Amino acid sequence: MEIAKLPANEDQRLERLRGYNILDTAQEASFDSITRIISKTIGVPISLVSLVDEHRQWFKSHYGVDVRETSRDMAFCAHAILHEDVLVVENALEDVRFHDNPLVTGDPSIRFYAGAPLITPDGFKIGTLCAIDRKPRELSEDHETLLKELASIVIDEMELRRARQEALKNNEILENKIAELMDTQQRLEMQGVSLVELAENEARLKSELTREIAIKDRFFSIIAHDLKSPFNSLLGFSDFLAKRADKLTQEEIVEYASMINLSSKTLFELLENLLEWGRFQMEKGEMQPVPLHLPDLMTESLSLLNSCAASKNITLSSQIPELTVEADRNMILLVIRNLISNAIKFTPSGGRIEITADREGDMVKISVTDTGVGIPAEILEDTFAIDRKTTTPGTDGEIGTGLGLPLCKEMIELNRGSIRVESEQEKGTTFHFTLPKAA
Repeated sequence: MEIAKLPANEDQRLERLRGYNILDTAQEASFDSITRIISKTIGVPISLVSLVDEHRQWFKSHYGVDVRETSRDMAFCAHAILHEDVLVVENALEDVRFHDNPLVTGDPSIRFYAGAPLITPDGFKIGTLCAIDRKPRELSEDHETLLKELASIVIDEMELRRARQEALKNNEILENKIAELMDTQQRLEMQGVSLVELAENEARLKSELTREIAIKDRFFSIIAHDLKSPFNSLLGFSDFLAKRADKLTQEEIVEYASMINLSSKTLFELLENLLEWGRFQMEKGEMQPVPLHLPDLMTESLSLLNSCAASKNITLSSQIPELTVEADRNMILLVIRNLISNAIKFTPSGGRIEITADREGDMVKISVTDTGVGIPAEILEDTFAIDRKTTTPGTDGEIGTGLGLPLCKEMIELNRGSIRVESEQEKGTTFHFTLPKAA
């Protein structure tokens, strides 16, 4: 048996792995869904999300076997992390590195192994996503591509998991600061949703994510796109309170603490809505159209984005008459937030954004107009194309995913509406979308 060499950057690699705080944690549905996809699609009895630490390979997800870890010396994955591409062993009995490996000569009797390295955004290979069979076989080009793409999604999931942990940690620090400034009764009023409830709800929502890889990949990008603005608001309020608490009156402290609490609740609701939308899409469930009062819907969306607009000195206004549409609430909230966020992104300081609505027969037309930089004519026709990346940096260098507008189009059409864009460079852009008028 040949024991794998240590990577040249082993110390830094181990430090990067430990930074995810994932070793020796419980199983999670989001990782288990990926290993199930591997086994069902490639047709292998065993698939693993394997993380290689100093002395062992530990399995975050283990489909087809009951063990949670094995010695690193025996690990095929310890060899795989030395490669940039997928390591394929078609018949371990004929491979000098593995023919006498206890995992080959004994249980689970490995013959075929294919492992795609889990590569972090900064280039460290911390483990593998691997497919294992008890009989020799070959790996098709399509299955190799699938393995690599799913390995990338495993890393996306780990990055999201770590970001959520950091958000929870920051929220805990913030609550402790508020607690120091207020008496017990005020603290109870400000807590709102406890960290325990937040963690339980996030775990429940995460377990609802299923196996459709293309939708899941887009979904993670939407989360990164939509959570940036409310996080900026939350951090801005908390930073101001932390730096000026000793100069504020008790009433001002309560006011800022209330804004922080409201932002936290709104942020949680946004995350909850996004996860619920993803669950609906991946389960291909039934639409849930309900009557939606447009003025209330717009007020809810603007409450999340007003601070983002104010930070760029952009005037954000809404002129919505008493109209009611029939649509899926979570989808339409996501559409409105995406369109307004894009308008803020591409409007310079001192600009204006206006949201209007009016009836057009049996439909209601909603328009989001900005005085921003406009869309270049050469990419205007591809604005809603999912297979073409048309995103450009915002006026303050903001970065987008390029997926928001194509998904807006998909959701509007699912709700029996349509969407179009008008734009002139250096003058501004208007997005119009329609929804059925409620009966």
